Amino acid sequence: MKFNLNLDNVNYIKIVYKDRNNSTCCTKAAIKFMGDREITACAKFENGLRIETPQEIMLSFVCGNGLYRTQTVLKYISYEDPYVFFILQTPEGLEYQQNREYFRVCMTENVLLSFEGRTIPCKTYDISATGVCLTLPSKIEIPENVTIEVLFSNKSIKAKAKFLRFSNEDEQLKASFKFVDLPENEVDIISQKCIQKQLENKRSSLK
Repeated sequence: MKFNLNLDNVNYIKIVYKDRNNSTCCTKAAIKFMGDREITACAKFENGLRIETPQEIMLSFVCGNGLYRTQTVLKYISYEDPYVFFILQTPEGLEYQQNREYFRVCMTENVLLSFEGRTIPCKTYDISATGVCLTLPSKIEIPENVTIEVLFSNKSIKAKAKFLRFSNEDEQLKASFKFVDLPENEVDIISQKCIQKQLENKRSSLK
C-alpha cells in the first residue's frame, strides 16, 4: 500500500524495538513531524531509554479507520528530559492490518478466574488488550462480572471482566470475556505481549 498517511489521520504510532538486553519492547509515541524521508515521534520516559541505534523496528500507525503496520529503521534518538525523540526513516509502504487496534493472539498463560468467593485456575486460549478467551477444566456457572488475573512470566495483570459466552471447539471448553476499565499501562503490557508472541510465531515459521 502506498504511504499516504498524514498527521491529520494518525492518532499515534507504536514502535517495537530491541533494548540493550535484546528484549523486545513496545512504546506508544506521538508524531511531531512527518516528511518524505524522516518521521519524528515523541514519548515520555522518566528514567531514560537504553537502546542501540540504528536498528530495524516494527512500526504501527493507529488511525481512525484501523491499524497499519510496516518495518523501517530507527535512525537515532535524542533527549529532552523526560522526553525521548525517535527519528525514523519514512517507510515506503504500509500493510493494512485490521479495522481495530487490538488484535487477538493465541498464547497459553496461567490464569486465576475469580467470582463469588471462588478462584478457578485455568489458561488463556487467546488474548488481546480488549478481552480474553479461557480454556476451562470443566463446565461451571459463570456470573456476568468476574475478576481475571493473567499470570505472565514476569508480570501479572489483574482486571475486572464481563463474561460473554461459552464455546466448545476442538474438544476444548472455552469461555470468552471482555475486560472492563483496564488501565492504560495494563493495556500496553498486554499489547506488548501480543506483539512479542507474533514475532516469535513469525520467526518459528521461517525456520
